Amino acid sequence: MSKLECITAFIAVVEKNSFAGAAKKCGISTAAISKKVSRLEFELKTKLLNRTTRKISLTEMGDQYYQHCKKLITELMEAESDIMQNQSEVSGTLNITSNRYFAMRYLLPKLSRFMVLYPKLLIRIELAERFPNLDEEEVDIIFGVSSGGSDKLVRKKIANTRYVLCASPQYLEVNGVPKTPADLKQHRYITHMMRVPDNVVKFKGNKEIYVKPILYLNDSRAMRECAIQNMGIVMLHDYVVVHALQDGRLVEILSEYREVQQSIYLYYQQSQYLRPKIRKFIDFFTA
Repeated sequence: MSKLECITAFIAVVEKNSFAGAAKKCGISTAAISKKVSRLEFELKTKLLNRTTRKISLTEMGDQYYQHCKKLITELMEAESDIMQNQSEVSGTLNITSNRYFAMRYLLPKLSRFMVLYPKLLIRIELAERFPNLDEEEVDIIFGVSSGGSDKLVRKKIANTRYVLCASPQYLEVNGVPKTPADLKQHRYITHMMRVPDNVVKFKGNKEIYVKPILYLNDSRAMRECAIQNMGIVMLHDYVVVHALQDGRLVEILSEYREVQQSIYLYYQQSQYLRPKIRKFIDFFTA
C-alpha cells in the first residue's frame, strides 16, 4: 500500500463525501478505502476526517492537507498528460464558461480563427452569468468576468468596460431624475444576484451608496428588459445597454459621477504544467 494510493483514497472520500462513494470511484471495497485513509492518518500522526454515522467532515489539518494534496495530484496528472502527448498538438476538449454578452462581443467573433489554427480541438461553451468552481467542475476557462475570483486562480486581462446606470424615460418622468448618488436611495433598484455585495453602487473617488433592491435577477438581459419596462434603475456593463441607449429606450443617469473603466478578465487554474489547449487559448485571446 503506497503513500500515493492512500492520498488518492483520501481525496476521493473528501470529494465524494462518503467512503462508499470513494470506493465506487476507485473500484475497490469500502473497507479498503477506509483502511487506506486510516493508514494515512497513522503515518501523519493526525486526524484528517471527523467520522459519524451520518456524515464525514474534514478537520482543520485535514482541510489543509487536502488542499496541498489536490494541487500536487492535479499537477502530476497534467505533467503526465503533457509528456504523453505531442506538445505541439492541441487536441482534446476545451470547456469554457462565458457571460452571454461578452461571448457575443469578444469571444465568438475571434473563435473561427482560433478553430482554424487548432482543428483537432473540440470546444464546449456554456453561456451563463456565474463563476464556476474550477476545482469541482469540468471548466478550463472562465471568460469575460469583471468581479474578483479566488486567489488560487490566475487571471488575464482581455478588455475594458464600464458600468452604466440607466433607466427608461418613462420611469424617470414619473419618479424623477437622480441628481446625486445619494438620490438613488429613494429609487427602485434592480440588481444582479451574482454581485457581491448586491446592494452597493460604486462611483468615482471610491464613493459607495447602499441601496435597497426591489428586484433580483441572474441575467443581464432580463435586467435590461425590466428597466426598459419602467421597473427601476439598473447598473449594467456598457456593451449590454449600448443599443437601448442609442435608440432611447434607456437613458444614462449620473454619468458625471460614474466609475472609471473596469478590466475584463479570463480566469484559469494556476499550474506549472498548463495543458497546451489552455495555454494556446490564453495566448490567442490575450494577445
